[in-house]
Amino acid sequence: MVRLLKIIILTLSIPCILSCSVFATPVLTGLELVITVKRCNLRSAPDTSKNNIITVLFQNDKATILDISSVKERLWYKVKTLKNVGWVSAYLTILDEKSIDFILSDLIYKRALIDLKKYYPAKYFNLYQAVMKYYSEKEFNSLFLDQKDIKPEGKYLEKLIFSASPLSIKKQNKQHKDWVPILVNEASLKKGKIFYEENKQYFERAEKETGVATSDIIAILNWESRLGKYKGEYDVFKIFINQYFHIDEIEFELFQAGQYKNDGAMGRTAALKRIKKIKKRALNNLAQLLIQAKTKGFNPKTVKGSWAGAIGIPQFMSTSMKFAADGDNDGIIDLNSIPDAILSVATYLKQHKYKERGREYAFKRYNASNMYVRGFNLYSEKFFNLISKNEITSDPVTTSKKNVDCF
Repeated sequence: MVRLLKIIILTLSIPCILSCSVFATPVLTGLELVITVKRCNLRSAPDTSKNNIITVLFQNDKATILDISSVKERLWYKVKTLKNVGWVSAYLTILDEKSIDFILSDLIYKRALIDLKKYYPAKYFNLYQAVMKYYSEKEFNSLFLDQKDIKPEGKYLEKLIFSASPLSIKKQNKQHKDWVPILVNEASLKKGKIFYEENKQYFERAEKETGVATSDIIAILNWESRLGKYKGEYDVFKIFINQYFHIDEIEFELFQAGQYKNDGAMGRTAALKRIKKIKKRALNNLAQLLIQAKTKGFNPKTVKGSWAGAIGIPQFMSTSMKFAADGDNDGIIDLNSIPDAILSVATYLKQHKYKERGREYAFKRYNASNMYVRGFNLYSEKFFNLISKNEITSDPVTTSKKNVDCF
């Protein structure tokens, strides 16, 4: 009877074990992975026992996936290296996103129906692996069912082509101008004063809770979105989907069209390195958007931002949304809400060593551009002087001198 019971239990457990592999095994078998840590163990079984170590793998070592298993909520790959077969923890790896041999007459992004999992299995699972602690397989797959969310069309396609173009840097440099006199002037300071007076209670709360000067908070909001006037009209989810999954084939199409032969175009080797960085940022931002949506309770597909993916009044990237805060205690964090934007900016600066290393250091974490920091400083100081009689307690000029050697 006991033996029969054991057989029944084992039989019932098999579908559960197999269900953990249904998502990945057929799709990922034969793909290569890359070790992302300095060193890790290749094991004879998918567990962390000291007695099952076959050999040590090192950063950037590659192996071919044979199988996948989930044991005690830890994901494992069975892999084949040049000399051994064994198991390695999935969290110490990333799937190798090899270049696809695109066919110009049949580009994936132009197809009537796109199946990201089918056509981009490595990218698809790298994204899933980044969020799988927060999403079930069913929830994750459902995010990509609507074709309008994953097909680059209209203004989204235009911006993706601009991003992928070997002429993009030249065009951006040509458009470059000094924004300081445009954003820091008498008119912008007067608008800032009105904005402050209308939202004084939220600035006071933010300054009290974080120690960040009101003038520094408003300087950032003025520069980022002109105090909420320009927040962006793009679906951020779609921006990052396009950049991560489709930018390679857009680049291929531009290459075939001879774009690299134009004056001022980057060399293709340098351009492909730039594309790789864009994809890496897109993956990180898309993963964080999905994680924050799950933990903070919002729909990731409704978030609006700039064509580069910056969100709301403070123009946070998704990777910065962990610093977003509820400024009016309504139980909802919305970066298009003025109270939330104010406290979120203050929280970001505080967490980036505003007090410990000085305001310029924290500004640089927000945006590394020297022009950007110069504009912040100038607006903050002029704004402080404009309303210094209106009970602002933190002197930005004094704060700016603190720990200046760390800048």
